[in-house]
Order: sequence, then C-alpha cells, then structure tokens
Amino acid sequence: MEVAQLLDLYAQGQRNFSNVDLSDAQLKSANLIGIDLRGATLNKADLSSANLIDANLTGANLIETSLRGALLRGANFSDADLSWANLTWANSSNTKFIRANLSVTNFSGANLIEADFTAAIMKGSNLRGTNLRGAIIQNLRICADTEFTGVRNLDERTRLYLCSIAIGTHPFTKNDSRQTLGCPI
Repeated sequence: MEVAQLLDLYAQGQRNFSNVDLSDAQLKSANLIGIDLRGATLNKADLSSANLIDANLTGANLIETSLRGALLRGANFSDADLSWANLTWANSSNTKFIRANLSVTNFSGANLIEADFTAAIMKGSNLRGTNLRGAIIQNLRICADTEFTGVRNLDERTRLYLCSIAIGTHPFTKNDSRQTLGCPI
C-alpha cells in the first residue's frame, strides 16, 4: 500500500490496515491515533514523531523501524518484531511489548511508565536513561547483553529479578548488563 493511499483512507475514517506492507514508508509525524496495523510489515519505515496512541501493532514486523520521539501511549506491540528498531525518546507509557522481540532495540531516554514487557526477548536492548516506573518486566524469554545504565524508577523487586537472569555485555556500549543494574557480585 502506498503512504498517500493509507493517509487518505485514514482521513476518511478507516482504521483497519492489518497485514499491509508499508516497508520503507515515510510516515514521519503522521497522526495515526487508534490505527490497526496488526500483522503489518513496517520494516525500515520512518514513524519518527508519529502519533500512534492506542495503535494496534500486534504481530507487526518493525525491523529497523524508526519510532524516535513517537507518541505510543497505550499502543500494543505484543508478538511484534522490533529488532534493531529505534524508540529513543518515545513516549511509550502503558504500551504492551508482551512476547515482543526487542533484540538490539534502542529505547534510550524513552518513557516506559507502566509498559508491559512480559515474556519479551531483550537481547542487546538499550534501556539507557529510560523511565520504568510501574513497568511490568517478568518471565522474559531472554535478558542478555542489555544496557540499563541510568534507568529511573525501576522497583527493587524487578531489579533483583533482572539481576537473577541478566547476562553478557551490550554490543555497542560494552557495559556489563549486571553492572548497569547495580547487581550484587
């Protein structure tokens, strides 16, 4: 689907765009509140500063997608592949990343208040300087090579859980995951 067609149909009130292919789409600053992109392919798309509040991206492919500075409050990325995606400075409060692949995903500086990471894959993820107040981080499938330096508002119970499973060093910062969490030796 072409970007112009999607934006035109969205402006007419259509919200269901499940399973569309929007690879490489330029949707910077697009207003797509409540859009349904379940199972969509958005690999290498530019959604920087887009408004995706309450969007449904369940099972979507967002490999190498830029969501830098995007408004993602209440969005659903359950079962999505966000490998190598850029979510720096995104407002992802109350967002679901349940069972999502977050391999080498960059959340640097993001607002992740009450985000749900249940059963996600965090391999090489960068959570440097994120706000994790009330975030649900449990039953992770993997927590390896992840950067937690400067994470704010991580509750002690979650920190200890992460300390019990975190291994390795971040591929770019070369920081040890357990050290960035302040884990006991």
